[in-house]
Amino acid sequence: MVQETSLGGGDFFTKTYDLVGCLEDAEDMIHVLITGAGGFLGQRLVSSLLAQGRLGGQAIGRITLADRRLPELPNAKGVEIVGREGDLSDRAYLAALVADGFDALFHFASLLTIEAEQNSGLAWDVSVESLRYLIETAEGAPKVIYASSIAIFGGALPEEVGDDVVPLPQTTYGTQKAICELLIADHSRLGRIDGCCLRLPIVVTRPGAPAAAISDRVAGILREPLTGHDLAAPLAPETPVPIVSAGAAISAFLTLVDLPAEALPPKRAFNLPALTVTVAEMVAAGVRKGAKGAVTYAPDTQVQRIVDGWPRRFTSVAAARLGIGPDTDIEAVIDDFQSQKESHNG
Repeated sequence: MVQETSLGGGDFFTKTYDLVGCLEDAEDMIHVLITGAGGFLGQRLVSSLLAQGRLGGQAIGRITLADRRLPELPNAKGVEIVGREGDLSDRAYLAALVADGFDALFHFASLLTIEAEQNSGLAWDVSVESLRYLIETAEGAPKVIYASSIAIFGGALPEEVGDDVVPLPQTTYGTQKAICELLIADHSRLGRIDGCCLRLPIVVTRPGAPAAAISDRVAGILREPLTGHDLAAPLAPETPVPIVSAGAAISAFLTLVDLPAEALPPKRAFNLPALTVTVAEMVAAGVRKGAKGAVTYAPDTQVQRIVDGWPRRFTSVAAARLGIGPDTDIEAVIDDFQSQKESHNG
């Protein structure tokens, strides 16, 4: 059965699937909150959480999904799934999200590059103020896992960018990601949360229709030909891009949330190691994997400029010590996408 409840202070509602099975010892179960849960990483995370059923050695009793729009909620035996649609710039919506408390927060929500450049005020509310509110009102020092970005880096970069390279973002999106890293570090220092930030390279690739995000324009270089669509690639063929599969990204997030605070490095933000390939290598790998769409090259000035400002090789000693590494090769990245595409279509 599905229940829908209209809530004041924001245009959102709650869907709750009745539990299948009995939740014994519910007080020992944990509540996970995911913002940006309607995105492809959020959906992939939910599937992984339901598959493993536990975090940090404790059973998951409830998962709350928050986004402007959510897909149909999954059925889950023994886990309560709550979907709340709303706007993270709405304080009443945020208050409703934290009203019941949470034990772990995966904060994936943000306004992406192009939209943030066009509306920095809204971007601040969605990307920074929402996080500040969630962590300042949180109780019980919950785990907070934040999806940061390669976009915090820019300017004159070395060939290889590790954790200790000083951030110099060249976009509003990257600047706000860097600010959020500092917020999480400070609140972790104060003991209010147990936070960690993982800087994502370009995640390849989201199933479905193309999106306006710069990262999706890059990811589309694989997705579109592999799904039978012709593509005018927005980057020059020799452009190097650091990529990671969605599966590797989710695996890294789940590794981090399970770690005790003492196992984390003093610096609570580090890079997710990436596999670097050129655009031409992506196209060639797609052909080897059965891509039917034709690819031509039509570099987009804005996309090329932004991607050229990002690191080319993205590494992390801290991540490697925790067992977090890049995909083995471009074929592994494509295999991950194709497995999810089949699931998405099914």
